[in-house]
Amino acid sequence: MPRILVLQLKRIGDLILTAPALAGLRSALPHSEIVLLTAANVADLARCIPSINRVIPYQAGRVNLSAWTTAMAGPWDACLDFTGTDRSALLTGLSHAKRRIGYQKFSSKQLRRLAFTEFCAASVRDLHTLDFHAALAAQFLKQPAPLSSDISPLIVPDGICQAAKQKLAAAGVTGPYVIIHPGTVRGDKLWLASRWAEVTAYLVKTRGLNVVLTGSGDGIELGHLEEMHKRLKVPVADLTGKLSLPELAGLIEECDLMLGVDSMAMHLAAMFQRPQVALFGPTNPFHWRPRHERAAVLLGDAPGPRLQFDPREKPHEMKDVSTVDVIGAIDLVLPNSIIKP
Repeated sequence: MPRILVLQLKRIGDLILTAPALAGLRSALPHSEIVLLTAANVADLARCIPSINRVIPYQAGRVNLSAWTTAMAGPWDACLDFTGTDRSALLTGLSHAKRRIGYQKFSSKQLRRLAFTEFCAASVRDLHTLDFHAALAAQFLKQPAPLSSDISPLIVPDGICQAAKQKLAAAGVTGPYVIIHPGTVRGDKLWLASRWAEVTAYLVKTRGLNVVLTGSGDGIELGHLEEMHKRLKVPVADLTGKLSLPELAGLIEECDLMLGVDSMAMHLAAMFQRPQVALFGPTNPFHWRPRHERAAVLLGDAPGPRLQFDPREKPHEMKDVSTVDVIGAIDLVLPNSIIKP
């Protein structure tokens, strides 16, 4: 039974976009033991990845004796570094795995070169992030690692889903609902609060839907959320700061529509292939967009959803995405049956 150590220590979205590659690994090696070492703040969500046997949390700024001991103890048949940092390279080297694979893109430093036995030559610039991570899995398997497999990338346990639904009911939501996740860790990816208020009014008054706000409710999101509430003219259920990551995933999996900017919530909706409208500006949708058929991707350079994407797309400002464009995209992806008579 092959034992594989996987390192993904980046942000939440990076973990989510690694899940399909791990599902491909599991499909190809159904009897392997796959251990994921990941950031502590996403460990609970990582446990929703069914292709993983065990999750080892890594807490930034801590000693992390358990994580280092696990990496060094092994024995490992392979170590796959999806992270590409000095820390992950050191963990890879200390794993003493027979095969230690990382990205050639991140191997310019001498320490990183010494840590690995082989490199994946995939181009981060010319690939969607899903394909970039799938290429690393394929390097290990010596064959393509399918992004579509018989294993779901994410499965939220029933108990967590029930807890999330109870919070939803306590907020007064009992029927079809739309999730608006306006926040992100980058201020330049925030859409205008006034326009979110206009879209919310359309969903409630015209489409007869419940609107649920989600997010962390702290950092730069806090001021943005306060500005939205000042402009809202219709009732909403505000669950910002009240959901764990797995609970948020559970609610997104059951929602009728998900709206948001380029964020981890957008990636969760994409994993569950929920109807969604994704707003882009400074980040390139070529690398990060949802790719399923029920997703509409908006970029401020033209009206209507984007159908063609360029790896060399220039950044745009979020204010260039209009309210009319968003409402039009909603009408495209939201089933006609969910319309107020």
